[in-house]
Amino acid sequence: MRHKGIVSTAHPRWLESTCLAVLVPAMAFGLAACSSSVAGTSTAAPTGGTSPAATPPSATSKSSSTNAPADSPAAAVESWVTQILQKRYKEACLASAPAMAPGQDAQTVCDGPEAKKTLESLHEAWAKPGVKLPPQAKVKATGVAPQGDTATVTDTAISVDGRTLHELALIGATGNVESFSVSLELKKHNGTWHVGDLHIKF
Repeated sequence: MRHKGIVSTAHPRWLESTCLAVLVPAMAFGLAACSSSVAGTSTAAPTGGTSPAATPPSATSKSSSTNAPADSPAAAVESWVTQILQKRYKEACLASAPAMAPGQDAQTVCDGPEAKKTLESLHEAWAKPGVKLPPQAKVKATGVAPQGDTATVTDTAISVDGRTLHELALIGATGNVESFSVSLELKKHNGTWHVGDLHIKF
């Protein structure tokens, strides 16, 4: 199955393709594979394997630290991933507003179906049965070294409840997944860090 990408330079890169919204779950849960170009990388998801949905965390449990401005790329990643794992999709989207093109209305983008679908898919890929989610467990990003006003953080450098996001995404996967990886590109804007682009590689 192939999905046509929706390309808009006004959106954060992780909103550029409807295929991106099913890439990780397709790999992890055995849904129909698709291919698309995400951030210049051709991607295709293997199939096979199933996994039940994870028990969602309490909707009323929020960490105040995830709402504070991120003064480091690691802090931005930890906040963004925490919001996704707590199903606070609009907050996660709005946190990426500075990565949008000038003049783009972040509220409109984040109220749109593409943003919610993409972030819901990431939640599905990372929130696995038996894994504690925030606030019961903290998201940690380690070894993040910014290069000027940008930084790249791989899924192997981000963990929750003692497991990396890379390990969580591969639970239930079959086929050749050795080269699979997800990385986040961060940008510094007016002194604070924000998640901008998302790269998926197979």
